[in-house]
Amino acid sequence: MINDFTTSKALLDKLKAFTDIKGLRLAVQSFKFEPIATETYLQETFLANDTDPLGINERSTDEQRPIYQIDIYTPKYSGKFQGLILANDLKSEFPRAQFITNTASQEVKISNVNSSIGPSNDTHDRTIISVELVVLASNT
Repeated sequence: MINDFTTSKALLDKLKAFTDIKGLRLAVQSFKFEPIATETYLQETFLANDTDPLGINERSTDEQRPIYQIDIYTPKYSGKFQGLILANDLKSEFPRAQFITNTASQEVKISNVNSSIGPSNDTHDRTIISVELVVLASNT
């Protein structure tokens, strides 16, 4: 059985270490957060996905392909490339094929990392990082 808590917690811990080093604020999914118009901040969202069995019996391994979305919000007019520069730094923290967790019952590995420019709001420009994952869980 896939344990979404384990996956989400490991990703949050990894992102929190990055924001602590960079001195950035982090908006955590499902927690209240008040952005400040003049500050860069990150927002994380764990997007679980359907779980599929890799076999046809009750002991078959389960597979899931969730996405960990990290939104980078940089103050408007702080420079066109500020979000992209931070995105490159952040992408290097989540390299392809890296294990996020690897236990006897569940393995979480990064399959790909992409970035894109998202819509702006009144105070911030938005750059989006999508960390694509593969989760395998044994049912033994």
